[in-house]
Amino acid sequence: MNDPSQPPLFLDDAISVPLARSFQKVSLWLVGGVGAATAGMLLVFAVATQSGADAERIAGSQGDGLKGLISAIAATHGRPGAL
Repeated sequence: MNDPSQPPLFLDDAISVPLARSFQKVSLWLVGGVGAATAGMLLVFAVATQSGADAERIAGSQGDGLKGLISAIAATHGRPGAL
């Protein structure tokens, strides 16, 4: 017949090491700060990459003078999602 009692490996009183509340707050702030910094750097990189491509395109069309600049601005602002 099987013995229904728990083996001695399991203890009735669980032993846990409580983390200090300040340590929990600091770790959450660090994780949040690293995540926010990463998101900020990705945003800056994305804007810089797009701005660089736009600047090269506009510089290439400057041979036409004012007409080239106006057409470049119209092309930039005519894209979906442009501000």
